[in-house]
Amino acid sequence: WRFMFQARQPTAAVPHGGQTGLLNALWVGLGELSASTWPKLIALALVAAIAVGLGVLAYKAFRDRAMGIFMSATVALIPVIWFFYSLIVGVGGWANGRGEIILFIQNSPFNNLWLMLVLIWTQVGFTMIIFSAAIKAVPAELLEAAKVDGATESQSFWQITIPQIVPTIGVVVTTLIVLVMKVFDIVKVMTNGNFDTQVIANEMWQRAFTELNFGLGSALAVVLFIAVLPVIVLNVRRMQKAV
Repeated sequence: WRFMFQARQPTAAVPHGGQTGLLNALWVGLGELSASTWPKLIALALVAAIAVGLGVLAYKAFRDRAMGIFMSATVALIPVIWFFYSLIVGVGGWANGRGEIILFIQNSPFNNLWLMLVLIWTQVGFTMIIFSAAIKAVPAELLEAAKVDGATESQSFWQITIPQIVPTIGVVVTTLIVLVMKVFDIVKVMTNGNFDTQVIANEMWQRAFTELNFGLGSALAVVLFIAVLPVIVLNVRRMQKAV
């Protein structure tokens, strides 16, 4: 019972009424800790320890097959953790900037950069699969002949592999160009076109379906179609030549 309240010395009237206030002191200490930067440092340390532990376990379990790729990924995580640490408590970081929240999608013009990163991240898997299949389709005889002629790995890549996958590069580039020109969902969900992030597709949606101005919405749709049409025609002609 004496551990529950604030510290108090025993008095003559209550000689056995002294209280240590241990739990109260602990509670106050936790409150002060939560208001400092130490929880952030502790959280980062725990994340780093867990990541390293998982990397070590994965390396031990799959080192015969993966050749230490998991350990490399764990080591590569260290600069990422250091980046977030600097972002929080570094010079000009969150903690030293009076605790103000960093508005990533509201501060122009860098908010467009973060939206671009979201789009890039969503397309990494698609492009990696396409390029992986194209590289594997390069005839092995050409690579072996290049090695016989004394070509290095870099020379084989730039002079044999790249020319062989040029059609695939063209398809991927044109597909991404069309995707960028008609991008809608990321802007709609994250900013709704505010903070200088408006795009044609979202503008068309707002004019046609929010303001019910179907004439202006249709005009924007036609402009978007005309902008995308040359890229589509170029892609179709390239595919026909490849066939």
